[in-house]
Amino acid sequence: MSDMQRKTILVYNDAGCADINILVSALKSYFGPRGCRVVPVNAQEIISEKKLNETVLAFFMPGGADTPYRQKLAVQGNTLIRDYVKRGGIYYGICAGAYYACRETIFEADIPSLKIRHNGGLDLVEGKAIGTLYKELQIVPYTKTGNASAAVHLIWQDGQKYIAHYHGGPYFHLSDSSEIEILAHYDLREPKPAIVARQYGSGKVIISGVHFEDSGEALLAVLNKMNLQAAHTARRVAHHLCSAEKSRRALCCRLLDLTKE
Repeated sequence: MSDMQRKTILVYNDAGCADINILVSALKSYFGPRGCRVVPVNAQEIISEKKLNETVLAFFMPGGADTPYRQKLAVQGNTLIRDYVKRGGIYYGICAGAYYACRETIFEADIPSLKIRHNGGLDLVEGKAIGTLYKELQIVPYTKTGNASAAVHLIWQDGQKYIAHYHGGPYFHLSDSSEIEILAHYDLREPKPAIVARQYGSGKVIISGVHFEDSGEALLAVLNKMNLQAAHTARRVAHHLCSAEKSRRALCCRLLDLTKE
C-alpha cells in the first residue's frame, strides 16, 4: 500500500494522556485539507483490533505520563507500534510520548517526590530522554497546573528560530547520533537537543520535548475552562505564545510536513 492510501492519523488516548483536544484540533487543521481523518485510539484498539495498519499515515503519542502508557501497552502494544513504524508508519512522540520512545527515561532525578527513572518503553530511539529543564529555564519543577511551563526558544538545524510551549518535556542524550538527526535545539547557554528524528525500518520516528501543537489561544481557553486562577505563570506563557503564534504555527507545520517526505 502506497503512502497515497495512508489517510488516517491516529492519536493515542488512554490512561496517562493529558487532554488531547488541542492536539486533535491542530492535526485536523493541518491534515483535513489533505483528505486525512484524525481518530483517537486506545490501547485495546491497538492490541486487539490492530488499528495500526497500512491505512495509518502517522501515529501520535501525546503528552501526559508515560508510566501508564507502559502499563497499558507493554509488551504486545509496544511490539505492534514498533512493527507499524518498521512497515513505513510515522511515530510522533510529544513530551511524555517522547520519553516513552527512548531507551531510558530520567525525570526530575534530583527531586525524590517526583523522580522517575526506568529503562525500556518503545525503544525506538537509542538514548536518554532527560527532564525537566526547570533549572535551565528558571521555572518550578513539574506540576500539572501549568506553572512549570515556559515559552521556549528553539533553533532549527538550518538556524531558523521558533517559539513553542514547554511543560515537563525532555531533552535528548543520544547513544548513537549517527542514526539520529537533531532537528532543533533548545536555545540555552548550553544548547540541548529538543526535537530529533530517525529512520526506523521503512518508517520514521519524530520526538519532541515541546508541545508544538499548543497555541496560546488554546491554552488560555483550557485555563479558563478549568478555572485555574492560580496558574499565573501558565497565563503569562499563554499570552507570550499568542504574540508568537506565527512562529509557533510555522514550527508545527514544519514538523507535520515531515509526513510528506
